[in-house]
Amino acid sequence: MNFYLKSFAIFLKIGLFTIGGGYAMVPLIQDEIVEKRKWIDKEDFIDLLALTQSVPGIFAVNIAIFIGYKLRKFKGALAMALGTILPSFFIILAIALFFQQFKNYEVVENIFKGIRPAVVALIAAPTFSMATSAKINRYTIWIPIVSALLIWLLGISPVYIIIIAGVGGFFYGKYKIGRAHVRMIFLYLFYTFFKIGLFGFGGGYAMLSLIQGEVVTRYHWINAGEFTDIVAISQMTPGPIGINSATYVGYTAVLNAGYSEAFAVIGSIVATFAVVFPSFILMIAISKFFLKYQKHPAVEAVFSGLRPAVVGLLAAAALVLMNKENFGSYKVDWYQFIISIIIFLAAFFGTRKYKINPILMIILCGLAGFLLY
Repeated sequence: MNFYLKSFAIFLKIGLFTIGGGYAMVPLIQDEIVEKRKWIDKEDFIDLLALTQSVPGIFAVNIAIFIGYKLRKFKGALAMALGTILPSFFIILAIALFFQQFKNYEVVENIFKGIRPAVVALIAAPTFSMATSAKINRYTIWIPIVSALLIWLLGISPVYIIIIAGVGGFFYGKYKIGRAHVRMIFLYLFYTFFKIGLFGFGGGYAMLSLIQGEVVTRYHWINAGEFTDIVAISQMTPGPIGINSATYVGYTAVLNAGYSEAFAVIGSIVATFAVVFPSFILMIAISKFFLKYQKHPAVEAVFSGLRPAVVGLLAAAALVLMNKENFGSYKVDWYQFIISIIIFLAAFFGTRKYKINPILMIILCGLAGFLLY
């Protein structure tokens, strides 16, 4: 198969079976790109996670662009980025058309009750294998632990963790080395989501406050209740949350402005393109620079500090998602809580110890949710 079609199909599959945002894509991308095809090694993959967290845009799209550019330059970046984006776009666009029926469909909700704990487990499992690749030792073990606790308990942005870890690694390396109208609404949609994509550091979750400030508070395209629905539905559907939100808001904003569904679909396209466009341009430029100077002592010093922090960020993502929305509450529904814990443990040990394919694990856990609830 042609490389571009193969890479597009791989990331299409990853985008189609990932629920819970960009971090949930990490184990699937690692399995496909690092373990199966060995297109990049584990150490480069950790550097990639650190790099994509340090620039604005959607985390998963940034990863796809970097890998594509590293392997086949611009065409590779375009193929992998489209594979990541399109599942979210079409699924959310369909949901925007039939949202009320979808969110009240009990069978779908039961399936996702099984999938949500598995997603948390899939995020948690790679932290152990990545810790080895990050060359964590007794002197650096504190970095992922502190990073995870700062994000989980204090709510500190991962961007600050990445910056501090990179600066710390640099100085440590230095120390070692030296000792309104329809056209207007489309224009506003493009401008708004381009700005969100350009300044939305930290991935989809970090973008939510920016999206809310622009589309709810400033332009009043949707109300607060609709925005909450978007966040909820983005958690239950495949793909990055930033893309899911842009697709839904683009459709709803144009529809609420009184235009037809055909124009609303165009609104979805405009908003989705705008939110990923800054990532594409920035990641192409940064990838070119990074691949040229990757082995420079100063760059290696920076990433020696970043790698342990990335492990901490993954651990923090898993800890943050261990909430009542994904596991239920033993006070409200002890049966769901216990089943969620069992599914989490099964998914964690299944992927960690027995190397079960993450996509297969998600399907099995969704089936378990369907049968057990």
